[in-house]
Amino acid sequence: MSTETLTRRPAPGRDGKRPAGSGLRHSGALRRTVRILTPLAYAAAVLAAWSTYVRLADVPSYLLPAPGDVLDAGVKLVTDGTLWPNLSYTLRNIVLGFLGGSLIGIALGWVLWASRTVREILAPYMVLLQAAPKIAVAPLLVLWFGLSLTSQYALILLLVFFPMAMATMLGLKEVTADVSSLGRLLHLSRWQYLRKIQLPAAVPALLAGAKIAVIDAMTGAFLAEYLASERGLGYLMVLGNTSSDTPLLIAAVLITVAVGLLGFGLVSLAERKLLHWNR
Repeated sequence: MSTETLTRRPAPGRDGKRPAGSGLRHSGALRRTVRILTPLAYAAAVLAAWSTYVRLADVPSYLLPAPGDVLDAGVKLVTDGTLWPNLSYTLRNIVLGFLGGSLIGIALGWVLWASRTVREILAPYMVLLQAAPKIAVAPLLVLWFGLSLTSQYALILLLVFFPMAMATMLGLKEVTADVSSLGRLLHLSRWQYLRKIQLPAAVPALLAGAKIAVIDAMTGAFLAEYLASERGLGYLMVLGNTSSDTPLLIAAVLITVAVGLLGFGLVSLAERKLLHWNR
């Protein structure tokens, strides 16, 4: 064994064993590798089963195209420039609808938490509104606001504000009696009490609500575009459906799923950064 090989080996501990930190690092790397490879393995298995079924059952392309045909349709969307304006249109609607709905939901949640009278008056109607099927509400919004951005944003706000309002109410209840008494002893104003005590205590609940709200915002955006738009990922689905271009339809659906996973992942990342002390 050469001298160079010996010098590259990690130095053992006094008892002749490898340092404990080295084992932990290897264990962490192994867990990360498994975490990455597992979903890839699932996706590969699904694609293999899909391709095998289409080939063996001789399924017509207009019913279920092969994965390669869907990939070609997705690549064509990218190369001919069709994807980017539609994707940016949908993303803009999702971001604006999510932010607007979140602000409305947080403000409404605080009002509901602060006033028992308002809560008793509005809460039943909010639940009824949320329980109504949105696929039935969407055409009404188009009828009232026309084929414009207003109807699309109205649908997104309608979906987003409710989970954020409920999350705000739950989060504000997390302030303990001792902390509330401390706020009174410090003579905090109502705004200072909200900013320094209530909102930080409500952050975990708000982020949990945001995870639901961001998915609802995407559902609202896609549904609105599907019903009343000539742009966006929802419109690409309509285009694929009406032209019997099934590969385009499935490619648009898969891109939509990817956008949904991206939004959920961003909120989860924000949760990990903001609540690292709670892990």
